[in-house]
Amino acid sequence: MSELAIIGGGVSGLAAGIYAQMSGLESEIFESHTVVGGQCTSWTRKGFHIDNCVHWMTGTSPKKEIYKVWQEVGVITKEEDILRHDYFLQVDIDGVKAHVWRNLDKMKQELLSVAPEDEKEIKKFIKLIKTFQAIELPSMVPNEQMGFCRNMKLVLKMLKAIPAFAKYQKLTLAEYAQRFKSPIIHRIIYNYVPEQFYVISAFYMYAMFTMGNADLPVGGSDSITNRMRDKYLSLGGKISTKKKAINVEINNKKITKIKFTDGSDVQPKYVIFATDPDVTFNVIGRQYLDEHFKFSYEHPDLYPVFSDVNLYFAIDGKIKDLPIMEIFNCEPYQVAGRDHKVIITNNYTDQPNFAPEGKDVMQILMVQYDYEYKYWDDLYNTDREKYKAEKQRIADDILKRLETHYPQYKGKFTLLEVVTPKSFNRFLGSYKGSYMGFIQTPYTKKEVHKGVIEGLDNLYLAGQWLQTPGGLPNALVTGKFAIQRLLKRENMSDKFCSVKKH
Repeated sequence: MSELAIIGGGVSGLAAGIYAQMSGLESEIFESHTVVGGQCTSWTRKGFHIDNCVHWMTGTSPKKEIYKVWQEVGVITKEEDILRHDYFLQVDIDGVKAHVWRNLDKMKQELLSVAPEDEKEIKKFIKLIKTFQAIELPSMVPNEQMGFCRNMKLVLKMLKAIPAFAKYQKLTLAEYAQRFKSPIIHRIIYNYVPEQFYVISAFYMYAMFTMGNADLPVGGSDSITNRMRDKYLSLGGKISTKKKAINVEINNKKITKIKFTDGSDVQPKYVIFATDPDVTFNVIGRQYLDEHFKFSYEHPDLYPVFSDVNLYFAIDGKIKDLPIMEIFNCEPYQVAGRDHKVIITNNYTDQPNFAPEGKDVMQILMVQYDYEYKYWDDLYNTDREKYKAEKQRIADDILKRLETHYPQYKGKFTLLEVVTPKSFNRFLGSYKGSYMGFIQTPYTKKEVHKGVIEGLDNLYLAGQWLQTPGGLPNALVTGKFAIQRLLKRENMSDKFCSVKKH
């Protein structure tokens, strides 16, 4: 029997497992699905690779702390593991195009050429992106273990960005966008996240990209998951799939037994839940729901979540002439009763082995708000045929607009897959189908959960929901932090070493 049971084999669970093994703790990951990966997921349809997660990965610059963590878990081993593009996305509004270039001088000049009326705000925007390159995601130790010296070092690193952060943190993306007259710049600011996100998120995202800290891993989500899995197994870790936890036994403030749907159970010394917290508290008991999560769930206006409808099309031909990511306006279409006026495309033509020879695959993203999850949930639960028909209707509407915008590929698109918020919920247990955590809005302070639950002395939490707004980097570091908290509480060595127990 392993000392440590890790429930959930996503990025956070794998990270926790790797650092457990490196610390000399015998661990086993229990994953409800047939494969590990969690939200960092992909699969194959008709010979095409469908990547339903990573569009960019924070932590690809050696200048940032999190780069070392990606190295330690085996995801980044050399520069060739990273796919870098000259631009993040292209926006096309009525045939007028602009890019988010990695080269900020080039970006500034292009934006000034398409929106000279916004000159003053464009220059401020570019300056803000440069300023936010100083932001650092703390990745070495959890907040409570940082100490004065490490805290001060971190503050000094980010000192340049602090005044700008204070000035803009109370603005949403929508509110900030109103400072510009150009609809192109509006769309660059919104990109593919909800408008109520606080504007710092846009500054941060583009800052990380332009400094080389937000790029794609070669191989996409599969490469992240497979490399972490292989690293974990190489250190002596164990993985059990098709193991869905349903409840626990608790004695003397400790989880003493975890039961699974297949009738089996484990009796570990320590437990890490690296799942969606809604799943976690359903298993351990809703009475352990702490004030942090309770308040968030009860105030969706302050802590909203969001999801996507994602469509995947096979393309008969290579699409080197198309943007890697593009947002273009189009004739309105409806999804879950709401009008959409743009299409967001993402293609994988630069990724090896994502499509058969001479072909490509394209993803379409449509933001879905938390209130729209009910639409998909009701449709799926009341009439599966209508659910399928609605997915097909949306795909047909999108296909018409794709062929209008890309006439050279008319007749060459074939639908592969439609993923809805209900899909995220069904396969991953995601709360309201969200693939990230609670949205960071201007109305609340950034929340960082302590990763422990009062009244359960051997339980630790990991996962993107512990730190708004979630995402891959937060999933990664919270897995590491869970082990550091365990080691600290148990007065064990906090030095990660590649020593396997036998």
